[in-house]
Amino acid sequence: MNKTLSWGLVIATYQREKILSQCLQLAVEQTRQPSEIIVIDASDHWQRTCSQVMAEIASHYPEIRWVYQAADQRGLPLQRNQGLDLATADITFLFDDDSLMYPTCAEEIMRVYEADTEGVVKGVQSALAPTLPSDITVEDVPKAVGWHRDQWIPGIASFQRFIWRHLFLMDSDFLCIPYDGEFPSYSVPASLSHLNVRPVKIFHGCRMTYRREAIAQEPFEPLLLFYALLEDMDASYRVSRHGILLEASDAKLHHFQSNSGRLSRYVVSVLSAMNQAVCLRRYSNDLKRDRDRFYQLTARRVLAEIFKDGLSRRWTFPQVRGLLSALKYSPQVFKLSDEELAHWYPHFQKELIASGKPPAFAQTASIQPATESR
Repeated sequence: MNKTLSWGLVIATYQREKILSQCLQLAVEQTRQPSEIIVIDASDHWQRTCSQVMAEIASHYPEIRWVYQAADQRGLPLQRNQGLDLATADITFLFDDDSLMYPTCAEEIMRVYEADTEGVVKGVQSALAPTLPSDITVEDVPKAVGWHRDQWIPGIASFQRFIWRHLFLMDSDFLCIPYDGEFPSYSVPASLSHLNVRPVKIFHGCRMTYRREAIAQEPFEPLLLFYALLEDMDASYRVSRHGILLEASDAKLHHFQSNSGRLSRYVVSVLSAMNQAVCLRRYSNDLKRDRDRFYQLTARRVLAEIFKDGLSRRWTFPQVRGLLSALKYSPQVFKLSDEELAHWYPHFQKELIASGKPPAFAQTASIQPATESR
């Protein structure tokens, strides 16, 4: 008989109290109930939201262990790591605060873990559903997007997919540079052959679940602050070096992509490339190889963003400008020591978020760790 495993939900949130409540309500209404729900809130008014959640939701589910804490420091990886330190369930669901679960989502995911009697599956992500779960109305505004997959035209869909992947680079696998030079190669274990699952290389942050000990061994990168682009890609790739990542196609979740608390397109574009450079600097087993790959990929991304900004009529080309800024600053990442990088990059991010532009280049180049006396 397969062992029955427990699951818990860890949510890192910031300024999204309305949709957070809906996310949590759907979690407690799962056909397979969680054993714990942990929320790490970086909002200024976190106590008000905490009181509301505990009164309106948690009080009706006393059998669930509830933890609602203020973030020690704002930042998605830092908040997720804080939540992981508090987690006790066998399986940790690391969903976004605007991830809305279909009723059987958790049940389908847990079915995969419990069928994996050898413990070779380290993570399972849900499948994205294009529509909201039934009877759900969201009192929030979704992020504005340009061209998306729902607009594919019958008859030329295969051509559109090619453009989507190879010109627009709208595929996470294309954007990930594996630190070991290549992705691990896995197949579905025989014990799971009866389930609707498929191997994946990396996870999408809004729908990740892991064996708790696996993600505890490879925590989220603490140098990535605030709206930490690529933190999901980085952590899931590192976990994949220890075992299989799967997608459970019958576990449905809708990612609302709330516009609340988001940064400008320019800032997001800068961080998406700079964060990748930082992770390569931290984890690559051949930095020269991967530095060259990074510059080649970023150059391709500049071309892709020219098309995407233009087709979306963003005539200031914010995403193009963001990548060009990253190309200017990224050499600094690759030449700094570990100690220097740990001091320099948080400062870079804070200045970028606060002012909407990177600090003066001469200023960043002159920053030294506080412990140095030279």
